[in-house]
Amino acid sequence: MEGGYAPEMAYFECLHELKLIVDLMYEGGIANMNYSISNNAEYGEYVTGPEVINEQSREAMRNALKRIQSGEYAKMFIAEGATNYPSMTARRRNNAAHQIEQVGGKLREMMPWITANQLVDKSKN
Repeated sequence: MEGGYAPEMAYFECLHELKLIVDLMYEGGIANMNYSISNNAEYGEYVTGPEVINEQSREAMRNALKRIQSGEYAKMFIAEGATNYPSMTARRRNNAAHQIEQVGGKLREMMPWITANQLVDKSKN
């Protein structure tokens, strides 16, 4: 949206189409996804991908793995649970209030085929 796109367009480009991309990769790997998307989108992957997936993002993933392997993450999670998840609850609230969630909710209400095949049934919790 910072680039001047309407919230609805930003939602479709950044989140809604993600399922298609993931399904294509799940089915046949990155090569299958590249075969299936437009040449423009594939070219964008090659010129923009290294800006997003780079040494900085790899280092962040290494650090996350180290926290898991060392037990630090488990200790953090247990401490969070011992205090009734205050940080996680706040993050859930912030995520729910985020504009992409608000816009996405309105757009998905106009797509009844999504809820007809939903994976999550919150009424059971």
